[in-house]
Amino acid sequence: MPDEGPIRKFAQLVQRDDQEINLAEAALAIARTEYPELDAAAELARLDRLAAALDLSPRAAPLSNIAALNEYLFTQQGFSGNEEDYDDPRNSFLNEVLERRKGIPITLALVYTEVAQRRRLPVVGVGFPGHFLAKYLTGPSTRSERRLADDAAPATPQETEDEDEAILIDPYHRGAILTRADCVARLRSHFGDDAELKPEYLAASTPKSILARMLNNLKGSYFRLRNFPRVLLMIEMALAIDPASADHVRDRGMVYFALKRYREAMADFNAYLSLAPRQDPQVKEVLQAIQRIRAMMN
Repeated sequence: MPDEGPIRKFAQLVQRDDQEINLAEAALAIARTEYPELDAAAELARLDRLAAALDLSPRAAPLSNIAALNEYLFTQQGFSGNEEDYDDPRNSFLNEVLERRKGIPITLALVYTEVAQRRRLPVVGVGFPGHFLAKYLTGPSTRSERRLADDAAPATPQETEDEDEAILIDPYHRGAILTRADCVARLRSHFGDDAELKPEYLAASTPKSILARMLNNLKGSYFRLRNFPRVLLMIEMALAIDPASADHVRDRGMVYFALKRYREAMADFNAYLSLAPRQDPQVKEVLQAIQRIRAMMN
């Protein structure tokens, strides 16, 4: 079994309602799977120090604030996308991103939004398919900006969900501002010329969806490294967010199968078949795996 300590701590953090989740703290709980002695308070203080060095105001022009954020984070502090080793798991650990100043879209967006929100700016993460983004909400009458201007707690993504006016930002590419046409072009480069830009692709992401995506990235990185125990750990943490996920149960069964833990694999495959719709294309693959296990166990 994977180490249950980090899983238990992570589960305690994500069992709260989204608006009560401290996203940076939960991201550091993921990092603790690799760095058991990680001092989360010290890492959160790093974010505080980054934000404290900026002179920003929610009442200032959004483009001015974005320019200041970009100059500070990407030019002065040297944060950048890790083009040389994109698949390095360290790119998904917030402490490593803060230390090395390198990351992937979702972790650089996490740093960007955490710093901005500490200066009471209405900047949130956006789970754009294939490439995580951020957006700066610009509607003057949104609940989020009213609360921020009143020096209250930052708004949750749910409170900004209906906001159409926003500036889209790509923290992986030094805070580049994107148009909707840019987003369509990126979408089609990833998914083909028939891909269409849907409103949900530009919606603010909830903390749980961001954490789930971070775990999925790590799961993929570890799988390509053939580090199946780590893949298993990421799946267990993902199940803490969504215990009823048939996909996670199936994937865990496949990892058990790869680790030759056949009884555990069979239990997960049977659970998956009870949860998944029969038209799920993965059902056939699971049934084939079950047949192989039965042949080996007979």
